[in-house]
Parts: sequence; C-alpha cells; structure tokens
Amino acid sequence: MPQRYFFNLVGPASAIEDPTGVEADTPDQAEAEARAVIAEMRAGGSLPVLGPGWHLEIRDAAGRLMRSIPLD
Repeated sequence: MPQRYFFNLVGPASAIEDPTGVEADTPDQAEAEARAVIAEMRAGGSLPVLGPGWHLEIRDAAGRLMRSIPLD
C-alpha cells in the first residue's frame, strides 16, 4: 500500500521542507524517485549549488527519517 514520503533539503543552518511529498510503495522506491528528481534538477540547472553539508532527507508521513542523501 502506498505511503506518502517527503523530501526535505537540509543544510548546516537551515532547511527547506517539502509540504506535498510523493506516494511510493517502499522507502527504496521513494529514494529512487528522489535520486531521479535530483539528477533531473542538476541536468536542467534548477538545483543550485548549495555548498557543503547539504543533504536530502526522506521522511515518512509520521516524520521518521527513512533515508539521507548527501548533495555535495
């Protein structure tokens, strides 16, 4: 059964939270979706260079951290 996962950009001193999220069947599927979005944004130039220490957190609807993907 699909669950909602949220992709938050988190840095050393700030965070950008995902208010919408995506539906996925598993945390692995959510991570694959997140990595595809990151690659697409980098290729299109819409993911700014955030600097060291930034990562993408994947959280479930209860707020539990499922994965953390470094972006530097």
